[in-house]
Amino acid sequence: MTQQALLALLLTLARTLPGPLDAQDVHQSPLVVIASEGESINITCSTRGDLDGISMKRIWPQDSNVIYFEDGEEPTVDETFSDRIDFSGSQKNLTITMRLLQLADTGAYACEAVRKVSARGSFTTVVVKEKLSQEAYRSQEPLQISVSLPAAIAVGFFLTGLLLGVLCSMLLKTQIKKLCAPRNKDSPCVVYEDMSYSTRKTACIPNQYQ
Repeated sequence: MTQQALLALLLTLARTLPGPLDAQDVHQSPLVVIASEGESINITCSTRGDLDGISMKRIWPQDSNVIYFEDGEEPTVDETFSDRIDFSGSQKNLTITMRLLQLADTGAYACEAVRKVSARGSFTTVVVKEKLSQEAYRSQEPLQISVSLPAAIAVGFFLTGLLLGVLCSMLLKTQIKKLCAPRNKDSPCVVYEDMSYSTRKTACIPNQYQ
């Protein structure tokens, strides 16, 4: 729903708020319900005192009759909700089930006690959300993968570099230990670095001047 639609809803509902005496006679729940297309919701209308029947009207975005229920009589349902409304309970405590919701069902619904002087209590605001198709869900999967793939690659390169660094360090220490292993354990060992960049390796010999 757009901001303009929400503002229009609030202004409409403000003009249709029941008085304190009406609120004592008719109670309705829930006050707000949000559902997706194709789902079902329940609206309960409770009244006290004598009444001829109970009706539920849609007061926003336009005034229209939805149902009329009377004990022992066949209920009346507007053609807009034909085959999509079920009833349970009595006219004094009636639960109305709206099935197979459509986006056009979004609106405000008010129960009304039908008698010589009809009374209306609170109302229920129904918001029907669009249901995402399987194609829409699938279209979101590549986006999630594209976001996480660079991070996974970066972590992989970091861990690989760290592992190679550790292995090279261990291998270098092992080669130095082997190279510097003197035949005589009591003789110290000195490693000379070949500055001539020759491919010939210089053997490690004991230092005779120490």
